[in-house]
Amino acid sequence: MNYKLKNQLFFYLTLLIAFLLVVTNRNNGFFWDTIQLASQHGNYYYSNNFSNLLLPIELDSGHIPTFGMYIALIWKAFGRTVEASHLAMLPFAIGIVWQLNNLCKQFIVEKYSGIALLLIFVDASLMSQITLVSPDVPLMFFFLLTLNAVFRNKKELIVIGVLGLFLTSMRGMMLSLCLMIIDIYVNYSFKNLMSFDNIKKLLKRSLLYLPALTLFICFSIYHFHEKGWIGYHKDSPWADCFERTDINGFLFNIGLLGWRLIDFGRIGVWIVCFIIFLKFKKNILNDKQRQVLLLSFIIILILLPLNMLWAKNLMGHRYLLPIYITFSLLTATLTFSSYVPNKIKNSLAAIWLLISLSGNLWIYPPKISKGWDSTLAHLPYYQLRTKALNYLDSQKINFKDVDTFFPNYYALDDIDLNNDKRFFDNYTPGNNSRYILYSNIFNIDDTVYDEMMKNYRTIQEFKKAGVFIVLMEKSN
Repeated sequence: MNYKLKNQLFFYLTLLIAFLLVVTNRNNGFFWDTIQLASQHGNYYYSNNFSNLLLPIELDSGHIPTFGMYIALIWKAFGRTVEASHLAMLPFAIGIVWQLNNLCKQFIVEKYSGIALLLIFVDASLMSQITLVSPDVPLMFFFLLTLNAVFRNKKELIVIGVLGLFLTSMRGMMLSLCLMIIDIYVNYSFKNLMSFDNIKKLLKRSLLYLPALTLFICFSIYHFHEKGWIGYHKDSPWADCFERTDINGFLFNIGLLGWRLIDFGRIGVWIVCFIIFLKFKKNILNDKQRQVLLLSFIIILILLPLNMLWAKNLMGHRYLLPIYITFSLLTATLTFSSYVPNKIKNSLAAIWLLISLSGNLWIYPPKISKGWDSTLAHLPYYQLRTKALNYLDSQKINFKDVDTFFPNYYALDDIDLNNDKRFFDNYTPGNNSRYILYSNIFNIDDTVYDEMMKNYRTIQEFKKAGVFIVLMEKSN
């Protein structure tokens, strides 16, 4: 089989995986942050027919709320269902594969661009986000679109991509800054740096980012006029997450960042990169094309998490997706370089694939918090939750007698779009609720866990593939 046919097979296999990740999970309810970012935002615009641009204070996280509007628009066209919501992610999921394929073709020897595409795509966090109705799916598409446009010097696509990033989230704006720096490095001549012509060219280049910046400034002025704040306010429901940490917390977050970079099988990518660097250090240091990708990775690694490191709880796995994917692209270019023997290429590719896929099986003990929205390990939860809810109904247990935890305390309609307005109360220490519905999906505080285990006993359990949901009753 010639390499062109192999590349096509790997490309279509990756497309098929992306398609199946969306379609086979199309009936799953909203999960974790997507309950607010997709369902509640979408419901707000859907119910008021887009009559208000800004979200109510309890939902407003400071982003331009384009994603919620997009979901509401999909519902207006195809019906207010979780299925329509998931299928709304399909164009972006396919677009991610397309853009990754273009990057692989540009930086990797053609013979291996197909297998490189597959290896980069099987990141557990990327695949998991694609199973959700998540704003990080369009964010990753626009990031990869802009990165491609920068490397190929496609000015119109840079404008479109940066606009898309600004419209998606605040992190999209941070990514735009990273991409602008990469753009300057790649497409700007540093000879006679301070000459009039060079300064003129630099200013002209910056105009590509002006439409997105103008949009953000206009939105921020309007938002401040209506709400009195921009980006964040002290009474926000997420105030605890944005709370500034001290130097010890900063150092802890650096360690947490390191863990995120190797978690869910990504340690396999780092192992491959480390082996390649040890064996072919001289070749790598003289490879200018790879240096561009290395610099791009360093820029994103330093700038993107900068504000997260000083915050109390902003180090979510999904926030770092651009770092994971950029590093995987860099590692793939090194692995499939011409100076690496075929046997080593094949062996390292196998190691990469197996460890990456195994990341979806990494389940920690209950007291270790885990980014469940960033691993396919969470998928059994939906079926187990349905069984638990059916059990409550069959036993005629009133929801008012049951406490639970994030993300299960939202109204059923917010999660399943089923017009069922029932909800559980959020459990807090000292509550005297008769029942607790608990899952290892819920990352709860250790003290809360200990109190729950001390005062409640399990009366019914549902479990599958390392995920469990238990109904607990207060001990006498």
